[in-house]
Amino acid sequence: MKILVKTLLLPGILLLALPGWADDAGQRLNVALKQMDNLSTEFKQTLLDEDKNVVQQSSGTLDLQRPGKFAWHYTEPFEQRIIADGSELWIYDVELDQVTVKPMDEGLANAPIMILMKQADISEQFEISEVGQRKFLYWVELLPHSGDLEYTHIYIGIDGDSVRAMELQDQFGQSTQIVFENLRTGVVHDPATFRFVPPPGVDVYGVGG
Repeated sequence: MKILVKTLLLPGILLLALPGWADDAGQRLNVALKQMDNLSTEFKQTLLDEDKNVVQQSSGTLDLQRPGKFAWHYTEPFEQRIIADGSELWIYDVELDQVTVKPMDEGLANAPIMILMKQADISEQFEISEVGQRKFLYWVELLPHSGDLEYTHIYIGIDGDSVRAMELQDQFGQSTQIVFENLRTGVVHDPATFRFVPPPGVDVYGVGG
């Protein structure tokens, strides 16, 4: 997935994390992640190349209900819906009139969205260290213990006890940055938010439903 980050971009030189800071960073991150049950937020997303040039910008909304459900809706520049209903992952490309469905375990096992879905301590999967305060957010760095993830470095920006931004860097030097705006927690979602029924005439690939 892809952000508009004005002053939120991480600088080239990061603070060196000491062991005590790492403990604080992990605690702070886990506190922030625990607040993310039943949230609704808008997002702005930007994909940058290895030279930090903007490749693509997009925006939309995210609804999340833990455990196991989310609806990620891109509205700009092209409409796309990504819905996890607790057992299956549906990806609906509106422009192509096409739906792909697969088991959640297969489609999301190594996806960064799963960080936001976690209710347990994530230190078993990541080495967590402090980057420090940058502009308006407190940043932590996550380095995956396994090489299965698409991204080699993940940065999470925290404001108080809320996750407000993410930066995902891959092995090719590209980065995806996401800023969350108008974030609300404790939302009572309509069950239909996480239910997807393919529109008539749409091509469906995969096995689901």
